[in-house]
Amino acid sequence: MTTIPTPTLTPLDVIRAAAAIVAVRGGYRSVRCTGETGVPTAREVANYLSGAELAAPEDREHVDAAVAEAADTAAAVCAWCIAGASEGTKYRTRLARLVKSGRMGEKDLALVASAVGAWLSDRQREEIETELALDARRSRYRGQLGERLTFTAEVVAVIRLADRYYGNAVQHPHLVKLRDTSGNIYLWQATTERIPDRHATVEIAGTVKAHTKYRGIAQTKLSYCLWSLTDLSFS
Repeated sequence: MTTIPTPTLTPLDVIRAAAAIVAVRGGYRSVRCTGETGVPTAREVANYLSGAELAAPEDREHVDAAVAEAADTAAAVCAWCIAGASEGTKYRTRLARLVKSGRMGEKDLALVASAVGAWLSDRQREEIETELALDARRSRYRGQLGERLTFTAEVVAVIRLADRYYGNAVQHPHLVKLRDTSGNIYLWQATTERIPDRHATVEIAGTVKAHTKYRGIAQTKLSYCLWSLTDLSFS
């Protein structure tokens, strides 16, 4: 890792640079990642703060712009670090101590930079839990078994399932999760090549196959679905 003079290192600077690089790269990269998945975020932070070259000449300009906009994110990550002192884990306790002190050494850079990735993961978990709780309150079973339903929905998730083999033919199934305008949840195990993208709004027709429940969420399973994109606003 590129050497940075110890007096220039502060947890806030490292966190702000890490937040900017994560924004530019579209995600946090662990120190365990290989060259195939990109340079680890901590290494890019070290290179950026030391003035060393980044992956491409134009990257520094992009990161500079992102750093200027990362103040709020950096403040939120620092607050999350300090609050973690009460959790009792070695990782959160070390982060809390470093951020609260405002001082760190070069050996702490990877740890401090990782706070951005951990904070993002924590937020994602909270958002998922909030979404699941809302779905549990709102979703109801729709239709009778064998009934054909037509409705407008948002594609909440598209999950790749294990391939299926039929002789020389290979099927690539996906589980498509949808939410209609009333908050009802539908599942469609698609075996066709053409499937909607996540976050797309679609007009979809499907046959009710089953009613199931997951974590208190009423789910209507569909089969034989036909869909098309729609320009209707989803709210």
